[in-house]
Amino acid sequence: MRREPVIVVSGQVAAGKTTLGEMLRARGLQYARVSQAIGRRWGSTEGGRPTRDWYREMGLKLHREVGQEVLCEETLRLVDDHEAGFVVEGARWHEDVAFFRRRFGPRMVHVHLTAPTDLRRQRFEGRESGGDFDEAEADEVESEVNALAGHADILFENSGETTDRLAALVDEIIGEEGSK
Repeated sequence: MRREPVIVVSGQVAAGKTTLGEMLRARGLQYARVSQAIGRRWGSTEGGRPTRDWYREMGLKLHREVGQEVLCEETLRLVDDHEAGFVVEGARWHEDVAFFRRRFGPRMVHVHLTAPTDLRRQRFEGRESGGDFDEAEADEVESEVNALAGHADILFENSGETTDRLAALVDEIIGEEGSK
């Protein structure tokens, strides 16, 4: 019986992490975002949907105060079946990748996405969430993301204008037969 992969996605701001995660979910993998865990466990009690800035600030606060292991454990709670394949989108720190590597061993595949700055800026500015690309890029939460590229099992430059290349990457990761 084939063991399903645990895919951890990291990458630069607007490199395509969410798009890749959604594509993997569409192929049958369970899906969890690190930001989901932040919102679920430590969400704002003021009502309304937290902003991107709130998630960045809370992510940094949690990194400093409770550590990434606690956040990674909380992210795992979003996944119903740890034996089935799943994707975790939004790894930002070396400790995130190390946690999932320790927990899932050879099942874990770390995919790191990059894209040219101009294209990422265009994608970012096209989002409804607004914000400033240069501020997001310079944020301390993003400080270690580029270093994760050197530890990735798959390093992928998402420089396409369409999702065709990402679809090919999904096929490479989970195979033509998909996931159960």
